[in-house]
Amino acid sequence: MPIGDPAKEQFRRAIVTLRNLHIAAALSPLLTMRAELLANDELSDRGGFDDPTRSHLTALLLYCDRWRRRITHNPDQADLGDKIEKAINPGNVIEAGESPFGGDDIQNQSGGLIDLPYALDGSDPDIPLLSQLKLKSAHALVLLGAIDKAIVAWTRLNSRDRTRFITRFDSMRIYGHYQEILGYLTAFGGEANRVDIAQLLPSEEPLGPADSPNRRAESVNNAAVPASDVPAGG
Repeated sequence: MPIGDPAKEQFRRAIVTLRNLHIAAALSPLLTMRAELLANDELSDRGGFDDPTRSHLTALLLYCDRWRRRITHNPDQADLGDKIEKAINPGNVIEAGESPFGGDDIQNQSGGLIDLPYALDGSDPDIPLLSQLKLKSAHALVLLGAIDKAIVAWTRLNSRDRTRFITRFDSMRIYGHYQEILGYLTAFGGEANRVDIAQLLPSEEPLGPADSPNRRAESVNNAAVPASDVPAGG
């Protein structure tokens, strides 16, 4: 399917036609983080992932959050949240920084509708759907679910009908999703949170799932029994 067709599965609630190009730009680092998660073999380890992987994913989340703040229309300079930035380096002094975009202080022309430049329908091999994945790690499933939920939330903001920028309220809604992702990285990631896994999953058993302990190995005959073979009174 071409880009712009309705999304599917975990993205089925995404709105793929909107007016705000800044939202499309803010999705770019989030999709990069998603791709890095799925390409990392540490996330195939059912016991958890190491400190470098957690640091790498947290740094990518920080990049996502900086984009959120920079596209937020915030004339009052209200606090937009800095918990994620502090999680990277508690010694940093957080500064608002200069906005890379101009024009948020005057009335601008209205823009037309655009289609998201990302295919969320499974046609892009770099943005696979859940049915196209085989994730053994519950941690990876939880992280991917939180990221995908944030992607959908971006497209459903009321600010999607603006030509540029997002409101402070919509910005804080996305901030909540990013804090959730940070919470999972903190709770599940790093050497301190690893657990020991001793057994194979039934699906990984070379002799088949039926050969795994605690699985019934008897074959089941699902064929219908002819009526003539049924004993009388049975």
